[in-house]
Amino acid sequence: MLHNAPLVDKINYSNLIDIVNHYGFIMYTSLANTLFTLMQNYRVTIREAINAGELGLNAMHVRCFHIIATTTQCTANDIVNQTQRDKAQIARLVKELLALNLINKTASEHDKRCFILSFTSEGRTLYDKLLAAEQQVNAQMCKNLNSQQINDFLHTAQQMIKNMD
Repeated sequence: MLHNAPLVDKINYSNLIDIVNHYGFIMYTSLANTLFTLMQNYRVTIREAINAGELGLNAMHVRCFHIIATTTQCTANDIVNQTQRDKAQIARLVKELLALNLINKTASEHDKRCFILSFTSEGRTLYDKLLAAEQQVNAQMCKNLNSQQINDFLHTAQQMIKNMD
């Protein structure tokens, strides 16, 4: 019988649960620290590559750049929807990008109340520089990893993102 097993008699289940919970906490803390460090290093490297500090750009400006580049007839509302940020914050970001002469704002042909955002020549040059920097950083991050490791990481990260929604 299991109750007569000498090892089972000596186990303090309360301590075992504490140990399991402790190591689970360490695993999750380690995960959080690893993700934070990875993102921080990524952001700093990209910011340095495009001289974002000199231009006063932050991660949200970079995110807006990507949305403008990949969204046909991009509007501020598209950026609001894709970033899940409030309209006022996006309006400030757009105003800053306009002031830096990185984007243009033109009235939509279909709805004059709606403004289409596009790159100026300076904005396009900066975006191209951003893409080149991202490719370089991606190559650096994936150095010494095989394609299976990269795919596993992407799959795991995407599942974690879904879990958070």
